[in-house]
Amino acid sequence: MSEKLNLCMLGCGAIARLHARVARTMSSRVHLMFASRSLERALEYNDRYKGVGAFGDYEEACADPRVHAVFICTPHAFHVEHVQLATRHGKHVLIEKPVCRTLAELAQIERAAAEAGVVAMVAENYHFKPLVRTLRYHVGRGDVGDIVFLELNRAGRSKVTGWRSDAEMMGGGALLEGGVHWVNLFLNLGGDAREVIAAQPSVDRDLVAPFEDGLEVLVKFAGGGVGKLLHSWNTINRIGGLSSSRILGTAGNIHFESNGIVALVLGRRKRLRVPGLLDIMGYRAMLRHFVDCVRDGGLPEMSLTVARRDLRVIAAAYRSLRTGRFESAQEDLDA
Repeated sequence: MSEKLNLCMLGCGAIARLHARVARTMSSRVHLMFASRSLERALEYNDRYKGVGAFGDYEEACADPRVHAVFICTPHAFHVEHVQLATRHGKHVLIEKPVCRTLAELAQIERAAAEAGVVAMVAENYHFKPLVRTLRYHVGRGDVGDIVFLELNRAGRSKVTGWRSDAEMMGGGALLEGGVHWVNLFLNLGGDAREVIAAQPSVDRDLVAPFEDGLEVLVKFAGGGVGKLLHSWNTINRIGGLSSSRILGTAGNIHFESNGIVALVLGRRKRLRVPGLLDIMGYRAMLRHFVDCVRDGGLPEMSLTVARRDLRVIAAAYRSLRTGRFESAQEDLDA
């Protein structure tokens, strides 16, 4: 590999724009390339973000020896196909979230990456948020004792258009497409889930997403604590998307703004923390970690194994909507 990683974006949509802007701040380590079903669009992105190559075909991009790794930014309904394409050509893969629609599709992705022997990482930026590092630090040092209850809230209005309004393409609802971020954050704080039950409102209203646009999810953690996740794309939030969450422990509490702006630790140690605003969403830390893993041959923190942990919870939540009871989050039962 050359001194810089040649990273090709597969798909030139809104999410590729976001990641390209972040990658441009790492120009000393990353060369960008772009692939689209439209060469004109790939050339447009290549010009806008100072890339070093453009392709009008995904196969052509993956086969090009100049490409070291691909960032799969296509809709998750196509992730199995595009991971298989990339790994057949020996390319490392960074895969946008959600990694796919079902656990069965994830098994195909895992098999393709393992057989090719490449680095496979999910672009779950919430895993790299400064908030997670700060909260895990205080919980880990025992500042609030053992977690008894964890409450994580994310509510607001989201406009759903294009393929996200297609039930087949989505393969689920808001919890799968956007809520997977919050599931990852939830489990990174509470630990592995043992059982899950979910409930959705029966209030007469128009859904803004296929299947469901908001759920309350109750989780029994393997460590003995209980967690509640509220995720909604269809509720009014008058304070700019801000929400309040908390960790209740045996020796204290942590109250925090859900996005990570501030955290108040009230326990054995009392601290007001501002976890970090420069990379509050974790995008830069995420991409830096992927580049390091490719260059050094390391194992990614946000691995396919972690993605399976998260997807199991979502699958269990959806099963519980049908059964009305707690469902296992430790089995590979598909939604």
